[in-house]
Amino acid sequence: MIEKNRMAPYMRRYTIRIIMFMTAYVLILTGSLFFARNGAPHSQATLIGLALITAFPVIGVFWAIFRLLVETDDEYQRLLFAKQTLLATAITLVIVTVWQFLQVYDVVSTGPQWMGVLWFGALGIAGPFVRWKA
Repeated sequence: MIEKNRMAPYMRRYTIRIIMFMTAYVLILTGSLFFARNGAPHSQATLIGLALITAFPVIGVFWAIFRLLVETDDEYQRLLFAKQTLLATAITLVIVTVWQFLQVYDVVSTGPQWMGVLWFGALGIAGPFVRWKA
């Protein structure tokens, strides 16, 4: 019998993955920005490499989120998490679409640059809403 306060094994794996990827992201981002902004000028290839290396942990977070959908053994929890993911995606696409049209009509000059961060924020907002409406 699993204690009520114990985390399900799939959630424990998910939490470990997220912590590992986010820790790697912070360390890589800090190091690569320090490297890119200090010292001698860098080649375009070096800067592209830094951008890709910095993106890998974020890609890993997306993988961990979708892996949770595969590993969740409770169908109801899987449904709620799928709805949360879809709602976060919809929120992000709505914001980016509106912003793009604001750019088309020269109302703003640039749009959201950190769509992944926007999506993660929407995922956090969507979770309680999906569970409240379930």
